[in-house]
Amino acid sequence: MTGAAVLLAAALGAAVTPADLGHADALRDAFEAASARLENWDVPGARRAAEELLARFGRGPVTDELVGRVRFFEGDYAGAVERLAEDSPYRKLAEAALAEMKDTDEYTSAHFRLRVPKGPDQVLVPYALDTLERAYAAVGGDLGEHPPEKIRVEILRQVSALARLSPLTEAQLEESGTIAICKYDKLMVTSPDDLVAGYPWQDTLAHELTHYLILRRNGNSVPVWIHEGIAKFEESRWRGPPGVALSPTAASCLAERSRAGRFVPFGKIAPSMALLSAEDATAAFAEVFDAVKWLYETRGGTAAIDALLDKLRAGETDRQAVADVAGESFEAFEGDWKAFIRRQSVPPDVPPACRLDLHFKDPKPTVRREEADPEEFGGKIDDRAARTAAHLGELLRARGRPAAAAYEYAKAAAVVGARLPLFSNRYAEALMSIGQDDRAEALLKSSLHPFPESAETHLHLGQIFLSTRRWKEARDELLRSNAVNPFDPAVHQDLAQAYQQLGDADARAAELRALALLGR
Repeated sequence: MTGAAVLLAAALGAAVTPADLGHADALRDAFEAASARLENWDVPGARRAAEELLARFGRGPVTDELVGRVRFFEGDYAGAVERLAEDSPYRKLAEAALAEMKDTDEYTSAHFRLRVPKGPDQVLVPYALDTLERAYAAVGGDLGEHPPEKIRVEILRQVSALARLSPLTEAQLEESGTIAICKYDKLMVTSPDDLVAGYPWQDTLAHELTHYLILRRNGNSVPVWIHEGIAKFEESRWRGPPGVALSPTAASCLAERSRAGRFVPFGKIAPSMALLSAEDATAAFAEVFDAVKWLYETRGGTAAIDALLDKLRAGETDRQAVADVAGESFEAFEGDWKAFIRRQSVPPDVPPACRLDLHFKDPKPTVRREEADPEEFGGKIDDRAARTAAHLGELLRARGRPAAAAYEYAKAAAVVGARLPLFSNRYAEALMSIGQDDRAEALLKSSLHPFPESAETHLHLGQIFLSTRRWKEARDELLRSNAVNPFDPAVHQDLAQAYQQLGDADARAAELRALALLGR
């Protein structure tokens, strides 16, 4: 029995009104039609249907359920709780959302309503709205979708809140590395403050917005693997061209699995990436990214993605739609796509990372020890002599002897290379302390090659550029650090200095406000 039928049976069993008894079929059909609108995120249409249902049948279990669901999708959580029955599948979600949003403030821009927890998380606001508006213009232009109403975005303090506000468990989220979800006509994104060194949260906002725009454009006609492929491909679009967001380590992971023939079947990606293991999720993101990249680069760019979405919206299966756009059978596409993966350039010094290193501030039982404590890099150096040298370097650095520390670090670096960004940054700090900025700069740039998402590396490069009066380069590196970990006061302090030298008083003032929010 469908959810609508259950509700209708309850309504008739309660003998709400003679109208309910006399128009059961009409009530059922109207409820199911309105519910379908919600499932396809046509909230204005569902609201109109709910108003018509109320006018025709009056209040009752069925109409209350529909009104409650509409209010939930609109973000009126108190109103949703007031209408939804105790056993409604949306009641628990509405109650959790109401509790989570209790101590938040709302900020708006031209196309977004952003809710952020009060306190330090408010440092995210100007950057988040800027990222969202840039993505709205760029990704929306690529997909031909610009929703007129303001899009809801909720920043959540911890990943555990994401579990309470979605059908996924905390263990599933952590295992797969899922820290944001687009669902219920909104974007839900974990604060980077829940992680020790943050994560690429601005790209994540753009990624989830891409999901939102696809859903608004196509409803539920897009399979998960295509959804995720387009979202991953477009997540860099807010800051430049699409197709550059795949990390080198993830690409290396895919190359390694490709050589072994260990692909994640597209069908296994449904119903959600969050249900995959950490290793499979990393590989699957890389796979679908490259599938979309192949279509984009060989079949007409944005027009190919647009045509693919059009065919899916018209009712074609994923195999039919991809084959039509590719101009060959789906089997031929798979062969070309796998050959494309093998042709991707992955330098031999980039280690494969088939598991996301998410270092949460609060210990989580599903996170391994070596991931939960990033301060201990010695255990990741296999060579005994290099490990000893790195350890000695740490001891000397802690005792205020940077020159001696740099000497020991250099021994370890001859073996380690750029494989460990934490080690590279400690070595760079020692070099910077003794005035060897040129060596530190070269070291940090080599570390960025395999690990472009290290906030600390971008911060140290920004500081070197400040000390050498390269103001624009400093600003750019510091903004890249901010795009991963905006809760480091040093980022905003240094940005304020860069903006002062660039003569941008407004931007400098914004960075000083950020410092005040962080208590500095």
